[in-house]
Amino acid sequence: MIVEGGINTMYKEQYIQLKKLDGLKSNSGTIGISGATVRVTNGPNTIEFNDLGEGLYYGELFNLKDTVGNVFQLTITLNGKSYEAQDQLIPVIPIENAFLPVEKNNLNGKWGVKVSKHLFGMRTSNKWLIMPQKDFSEDDISSFRSPFSYSYRLGAPNVLNNLLGKTYNYEVSLKDSLIVSKFSESPRYSRFIYNLFQETEWKGLLSAVPANVEGNISNNALGFFYVMDGVRKSIPIKDIRTGK
Repeated sequence: MIVEGGINTMYKEQYIQLKKLDGLKSNSGTIGISGATVRVTNGPNTIEFNDLGEGLYYGELFNLKDTVGNVFQLTITLNGKSYEAQDQLIPVIPIENAFLPVEKNNLNGKWGVKVSKHLFGMRTSNKWLIMPQKDFSEDDISSFRSPFSYSYRLGAPNVLNNLLGKTYNYEVSLKDSLIVSKFSESPRYSRFIYNLFQETEWKGLLSAVPANVEGNISNNALGFFYVMDGVRKSIPIKDIRTGK
């Protein structure tokens, strides 16, 4: 089993995806797993996930005022087997107090925005989604294939040097704004992401399964169940730093 997804405090809607390798395909494709019981608990709080088909499960977040401690536990039951995982909810640092992995440049009278895919040696480890407001949709957050960026407290190992210059590029005007979403990562999730990039550049865990990257799912399942605190802010292009 491959598990992707978790809890994101920015939204009431929560999604977890369950898949397995398709043994009929030589390219290690994946297929969704239906019929599982999926539940997330935090103290007395419980989120029951509904099977939407094709391996996608949906649940609704409880009132965060009722949160007990910072540990959330995932329990999956399928064909008599149980799979469990835990992650910690770490409060996110406000966007105003963070170094943003984005800059703007004047391109022959037009403005371009470059969003770094990876930043190393930062004060905190975070997951980001930075897009022009005109391109942003709420579906981008719930999608497992959004153009996420990552900042790490750890430095860049040599194996990742070829990733340092990779960016997402957008054409904008000075009248536009960026939607900046920032998500906290627990130390263990940050290490998982860091190790994952040493196996393959991020294309989504389900499109390139690195079997030797240890996640937090029991019973030999792959993947990681995460819990992220999130904040969002609209920032005018004119306030984005200009690149050198």
